[in-house]
Amino acid sequence: MFSGTEYVRMPPLYHLDPYEPCVYKPNGLYCTVEIDLVSDGSTDEGNELMEMIREYSARTETHFNHTRLHRGICVTDICQKYLAQNTTEDLKIVLEGCLNSSFWEKYKLKTRINEDLVCKNKNQSFELEPADIGVAVIVICLVILNISGIIYDYFNFKKKDHEVNKLLRCFSIRHNWLKLVAPVANRNETRFKRLKSFNGLRAITIFLVITEHAILPFMVALDNTLFLEDMYHNILYHLYLDGTIVVQTFFIISGCLLAYYLQIWSEKKDLNWKMIPKGIIKRWLRLSPSYAVVLAISSTWLRLFGSGPLWDQIVNSEVQDCRRDGWLHLIYINNYIDNSICMIHSWYLAADMQLYIFGLVLLILVQTEYARKVALAVIFVIALIIPALHTYVQNLNAYFLPYPESIRSFFVADPTFNHTYKRGHTNLASYILGLVLGLLIHKMQKEKFNIKKYRKFKFLYWAIFPVGIGVILCSGLFYMDGASPPLLLKAVYSGLVKPVYGVLVSLLILGMVFKMENIYRGILEWQGWTSSARVSYSAYIIHMLLIRSIIGSTTTLFHMTFPYLMLIQVGTGILCYLVAFPFWILIEAPIAQLVNLMMPMKDIEKVKSN
Repeated sequence: MFSGTEYVRMPPLYHLDPYEPCVYKPNGLYCTVEIDLVSDGSTDEGNELMEMIREYSARTETHFNHTRLHRGICVTDICQKYLAQNTTEDLKIVLEGCLNSSFWEKYKLKTRINEDLVCKNKNQSFELEPADIGVAVIVICLVILNISGIIYDYFNFKKKDHEVNKLLRCFSIRHNWLKLVAPVANRNETRFKRLKSFNGLRAITIFLVITEHAILPFMVALDNTLFLEDMYHNILYHLYLDGTIVVQTFFIISGCLLAYYLQIWSEKKDLNWKMIPKGIIKRWLRLSPSYAVVLAISSTWLRLFGSGPLWDQIVNSEVQDCRRDGWLHLIYINNYIDNSICMIHSWYLAADMQLYIFGLVLLILVQTEYARKVALAVIFVIALIIPALHTYVQNLNAYFLPYPESIRSFFVADPTFNHTYKRGHTNLASYILGLVLGLLIHKMQKEKFNIKKYRKFKFLYWAIFPVGIGVILCSGLFYMDGASPPLLLKAVYSGLVKPVYGVLVSLLILGMVFKMENIYRGILEWQGWTSSARVSYSAYIIHMLLIRSIIGSTTTLFHMTFPYLMLIQVGTGILCYLVAFPFWILIEAPIAQLVNLMMPMKDIEKVKSN
């Protein structure tokens, strides 16, 4: 373990010169650059420090690579005497000479610029491109439709449903607001009302995911990176670091609702193969329009939303990737494309779409109870083996562990993230558990299952939450410095961790549906979750755009403390929901209603409305 005295001997991982005073002065030039530390071997002091830095950086599980530094430099101030002439070809040489002089004086080390410079001055401007204009036209059309809807609704709100213009009413803010705040729809059958707990699960899980994502971009702008590195040695922080597994909750819910509503449909009509293309098209139309709006903004206007020394690294890099890979998002295969940070969180949408198609095909083609049991059992066993094989053959981590350097690169080159975390087929086990859960709930309701005799085990049921916390914390065992768990152990853990968590979530849901107790159920069935659950999709697709814009616009480094960490996470979660509400009212809800007008949604797809 390195002492604090040794740590401060190393050059800071990040440093930013004052940005605005530099850029806005006459002839001011500000450059950001990634540099590698090197030692020329001419001094014992430099060699000893370089060896210490390399030794510290070798512990990749918990440490950043301190041989690669990020610098924001006011060239006209710091490197004035080295600035022979301001040309792109000479600037790199000038800056490297300037940095070498500074680092040699302080650390007896030299530097090497490993990437192209990104330089800015007050005269920098952006030209509008055809894509920018096209996106602007679409947004203006949406604004005009919303204004038209407001005006139409003002003069016609007393009319009955069959008398109104349904197209314009889709864009009525009043109408959409009433839909947003309306309680869960009253259905004639008690069994539908028992699914209210899904609203609480969705709202809370989305909030947890957003708060976890909120802190990631901050990690590339810290002036005390030791804070993050120390987090890996504190068991409580692993609730945050290893909390990525909570996204499995969505796969459970998605699979459960698909199976449950297919069963409800089958009580009235036969399931046939024609439902497969129709179901896929409806789901694509339900998810894609709002997603496409955010993707279009991320590919165009986002680059113009701000500026700062971190803007190119955090924002413009995503814009470039979205321009290249955006079309892959709209056909939902982006989770099988690596080396892209375009809406990187949207891997879940692609995986969920792929698993939805798989589940829809499976349940429609295999309809007898016995055949479904066999098929689901076989596929579940295969789903357990798949991530274990990936881990063993490719020598991956036991689970997706957000190492410091992978955070620094937004996981784009993390092999575990790419091969076992974001792929559709590696999340199959949780989705199968969801399908089984949906079929089981329907069967138990049909047989009028009475849970009274099982309520004596409610203390075991209450243990689900603490056991789930324990499952999350288990991943922290794989962060130990200097210890590399056996590959076989990592493979076994990789295959089991998601389904174990999925079983806990499934038991939690099952208990709430059949009223096992009133504590968990009371919390998750609270009526207040209804509106938050309805905007949860909007909150999810827009949250990284907001987070990146905020961090990219900053001009100073952050000094992270635990209270500040909590403030960032909770504040970002609240902000994303505050933006999600108008986004839902103005964009998601109107477009969803337009889709319903074009292709009337029936029983299966109505699940999304509540």
